[in-house]
Amino acid sequence: MDAKLFEEAASRARSYVTTGHLPCALLAVANRKRILFQRAFGAGGEEEPLLWECAFPLASITKSIVAVAIARLVERGTLDYTDPVARHLPEFVTAPWRERITLGDIFTHSTGLACISFTDFVERGESGEEGYNSLFAPDPVYEPGTRYQYATLTYQLLNAVIRRRLGVSMSRFLQENLYSACGMTHTAFNPVEPARAMPAVDHPADTPERLRRFGDLEPSGAGLWSTAPDLIRLAQALLTPGKLLTPEVYRRHTELRPSLPAVGGDGVSRRTWGWNREIRPEFTRQPESGFFHGGATGTLLWIDPDADLIFVFLTNRWGSGNEHCFITLDALYGAA
Repeated sequence: MDAKLFEEAASRARSYVTTGHLPCALLAVANRKRILFQRAFGAGGEEEPLLWECAFPLASITKSIVAVAIARLVERGTLDYTDPVARHLPEFVTAPWRERITLGDIFTHSTGLACISFTDFVERGESGEEGYNSLFAPDPVYEPGTRYQYATLTYQLLNAVIRRRLGVSMSRFLQENLYSACGMTHTAFNPVEPARAMPAVDHPADTPERLRRFGDLEPSGAGLWSTAPDLIRLAQALLTPGKLLTPEVYRRHTELRPSLPAVGGDGVSRRTWGWNREIRPEFTRQPESGFFHGGATGTLLWIDPDADLIFVFLTNRWGSGNEHCFITLDALYGAA
């Protein structure tokens, strides 16, 4: 890849810091074998190499990390995307319509479940004896599998399934089934090295104590912290045939699922069982082969198997959007 493309991408990332849109910006480019480029900008847009060693709040990139680990259970036959949630959690069925919700529906945001607000989850977690069922209203928003509505808290069902099937927490499951296989050493629901954790600016858990309690809930849809090197190791392992997944399970994990109409809007979903394939208007040269997940803290992990390209963008302000990530990524594909 032309070095000029790297520098243009870095210039775009830096501009978001100098204009005050982001507190900092780290971008990294890799292929399945090595890191090709990295640059980090701190206050005022000054280069800050130490950010490479820092843990960032990933927000919803967490969903894809958890999804890769679940795909390994699919490969072993422990779970399948078509499994009804009730097969593993019989008490989940508080009404007949819930029998039709599958594990795959969680990944495609098509469960039909109405969730409590994210703020309420931060405040109280999973309440009392009801546990995960306290997160969901008794009545459906729509028939499961027929609509799309982004629903972070439905990922807590995966925590319950893991506890029931394997007898371990989500944290331990991820460590034993994913992190160790990829060589990821700084990914966790609370920072592994708190002194090297970036502040989670404007996060709903708005004090250090609340943020720690939030991590203790193991929010598998939004709660992991990680570093750029760890995310690159994950993506490299995923792109290495047979290291994490067989070709068949990799295909099932990353292929586009049938599009569903969005609730309350004109759009349609473009989801896999773990990733996003949405067409982004800011990404003018977006290839069909790529898949990604962004986070509410302004983060992005992009993987393009055909180009053997991995792109990581990390920052740390909740509510930043992801447009800056895709505009920066567009430069790598030669957009002027």
